[in-house]
Amino acid sequence: MSDATDEVLFLGVDGGGTSTMALLGLVDGSIVGRGEAGPSNAKAVGTTAARTALEEAIAGAFAAAGMWPRAVAVACLGVAGFDRPEDKALLGEWSVAGNWADRLVLVNDGDLVVAAGTPEGWGVGLIAGTGSIAVSRSADGRKSRAGGWGAVFGDEGSAYAVAVAALRLIARRLDGRDPAPSGLDPLTVSICKALGIDGPAKIVSTIYAPGMDRTRIAGLVPAVMEAADKDPDLIDRLIKPAALQLAETAAAAARSLGWDSGPLPIGLAGGFLVSIKPLVDALLDDLRLRGYEPSPTFVHEPAEGGLNLARRAHAGEAVG
Repeated sequence: MSDATDEVLFLGVDGGGTSTMALLGLVDGSIVGRGEAGPSNAKAVGTTAARTALEEAIAGAFAAAGMWPRAVAVACLGVAGFDRPEDKALLGEWSVAGNWADRLVLVNDGDLVVAAGTPEGWGVGLIAGTGSIAVSRSADGRKSRAGGWGAVFGDEGSAYAVAVAALRLIARRLDGRDPAPSGLDPLTVSICKALGIDGPAKIVSTIYAPGMDRTRIAGLVPAVMEAADKDPDLIDRLIKPAALQLAETAAAAARSLGWDSGPLPIGLAGGFLVSIKPLVDALLDDLRLRGYEPSPTFVHEPAEGGLNLARRAHAGEAVG
């Protein structure tokens, strides 16, 4: 491995409920290493697993770059579930113990999407993966957010919320509370296949079994989309409502900074949001109905926004 200690290095880290990505970059904007690990949202997996994922992702980025791990000039972390002051203090302790950075910048994971997905660094960043949140930033640096309240009373429009809605629809159809398609119900068949069970009688024991966490339930969304290919009504029942909830969240984040209508740069991120075209189409249509002119950018690696913010912080800009 290289020990080129004269190079100024930056880290951008995106930690969520599904995975953690760390990017190692240089002053010139190039990315020299990528490291990936499991989820690091402590609210979903606990602090021990969260710390392990962050350490593995950072170490992986250095390994991919062929460098020995060392403190970078600035590391910018956007980790879901670490919004409170005590959460940020804990990240600071981990950084010191792990020698991650000379300077640590902690932002909401949505801030990474704004930094990576808006041309001028202002607008809205909308994330819909296992959970959901919208973060807004104005040209003068003011920030706001909407959503991100977690699975118990938030995360509307997320993959987890859609998967739960699908399970509820199956239950209603099995009970006769909701009319089911004639013959085999594609949704029930697809979900049972994804769960590895031979029929709906085993859904309850499987869903409530130890180890069936939010991430695994959110992972049922591909099965929902597979069923929608055979039963297009599922798009109207499950996907479009999620899109409207995401649009409402994005609009709330925009309104809080005084943007009631007009041009709206918006970065879209999260495995659920960026992979399902009907969801994106319905989201943008609803924003237009609300009076906005959305200019979307798909952000496949929000950690790039972390690198952007780390470089800007190194240059003396206020980014936190």
